[in-house]
Amino acid sequence: MGEDLSNKSLSILVIIALVISFGGTLIFYSKLQGININAAATTDQAVARINITSRASINFTIDRVDWGTGSVNESASYCTLNTEGLNPASNCTNFTTVTQGLRLENDGNRNVALNISTNNTPAQFIGGFNPVYQWKFTNNESDSCGSQGVGSSCVTNATALQPQNYSTVSTTPTQVCPCFRAADPSDLIGIELQIRVPADSYTGLRDSTITAVGTAI
Repeated sequence: MGEDLSNKSLSILVIIALVISFGGTLIFYSKLQGININAAATTDQAVARINITSRASINFTIDRVDWGTGSVNESASYCTLNTEGLNPASNCTNFTTVTQGLRLENDGNRNVALNISTNNTPAQFIGGFNPVYQWKFTNNESDSCGSQGVGSSCVTNATALQPQNYSTVSTTPTQVCPCFRAADPSDLIGIELQIRVPADSYTGLRDSTITAVGTAI
C-alpha cells in the first residue's frame, strides 16, 4: 500500500515537471520569435476640435483730416489743400498743412470687397464757384488690395485699387477695392483727400463724413 502511494506521488511529480518544462520551452520559443502569446494589438482614436468664428471687420486707424482754420488769400481766386502736404503760401492763409490722409485697416479674418462714399458733394461741402473735393486710394501696405480670385481669395493686382489719382468723391457707395486682404502685413489702405476752396466758398466749420463698407467675399 505504501509503495503504491509512493509510485503515484512520483508519477504526479514527473507530470508536473514535464508541464513546467514544456511551458518554459514554449515561452522561450515565443519570445525568441518576437511573439507574445499573452497579448493582442489594440487601436483607439482621439479628437482635437476648435470652432473659429468668421469675422469681417474694417477699422479707420486714422479717422480724421483737419486743415484747421484759414482763408483764401485776397489776391487768389481759390486755395488748394490736400493730405500730402499741399498748402501753397501764395493762395492759402493760416490753414494747417496735413501730410497724412485717412488709414483703413482690415482687422477681421475675412477678405472683403470695399465700398466708399461721402455724405456730400463738393458743392455741398465747400460751396462757391467751382469747388473741388477729391480722393485717391493707395496700398499703404503692399498688395493690400487685389482682384478676387477663386472663392474668397485675393489675387495680386497693382491696379485693382481705384482711383489711384485724385478724382471727385461719390455720394453713392463705390467699389474701390474688389478684394481687401485681411492677412498681415497687407491689410492697410490709405485714403488721400484734396479740396479746392473758392474765394466765395461757404464760411464757418464744414464737415464731411466718409463711410467705408466691407462685404465679406
